[in-house]
Amino acid sequence: MIKKFLVLVFLVGLLAMLAGGVEAAFFNTDIVGQSAVTSFSAMLEALPSPAEVDEGNEVWILTAPDGSARFAWRRDAEDIHAHNASIHDPRICDTRAYDAYIWFDAKPFVDAGLDLSKLPEGLVSGDEIVLGRKLSLEPLVYEREVTPAASFEQIVKLDRDSIGYHAALDHYGITFSEGTLFEWAKDVSKNDKDIVFVLNPDIFLEAGADPSKVEGWTFAKVPVEDARGRKIEADKFLKPFNLK
Repeated sequence: MIKKFLVLVFLVGLLAMLAGGVEAAFFNTDIVGQSAVTSFSAMLEALPSPAEVDEGNEVWILTAPDGSARFAWRRDAEDIHAHNASIHDPRICDTRAYDAYIWFDAKPFVDAGLDLSKLPEGLVSGDEIVLGRKLSLEPLVYEREVTPAASFEQIVKLDRDSIGYHAALDHYGITFSEGTLFEWAKDVSKNDKDIVFVLNPDIFLEAGADPSKVEGWTFAKVPVEDARGRKIEADKFLKPFNLK
């Protein structure tokens, strides 16, 4: 009985010591998560213009090579929603409800018949469409320099469910809503679609857009997996870029 008690005490103590390191240990065994971070860093280095910082919103901004779309992700070490009171970057609409988001010009969709008033509330800001996600993040705490890659690594560690792998295109991606993502190539030296803005077209089609007339976006069927892991094809609006 005493021996069993001592073993139990030892196990309880061991679990207590390991509690703070469980998250890190899981990340170290997460091949997809680790590769997503590594490939994201390589993609950032391949960009023709580096990711910028918007200090007013405490986010990093990645701009598509043609300037037609942008991806932003949280960089702060505190909760931006508690203290942010101004918008410093004129290209950014009020996106303080999001920790990661994409935004792009609404005009190509409007010219194709989209009625902006029929889009879900909160998606339109001025002449831009914004699609984002409030991630399940604790305050970001950095052990080293605060960089775009380091901030993204924090997202992967703290909100792993937002990150996935798209085998058909050999891409990793961060999901904002069902079927809407920002993707990047696992290997930018071997892929001709190094970054891709991916939109679920349903809300745009329901609001009147003719998919064949949306300039600057490709409407295509993309191989994906459904909730059961079955391979299917899904309609998407795509804006891909080759960085190398």
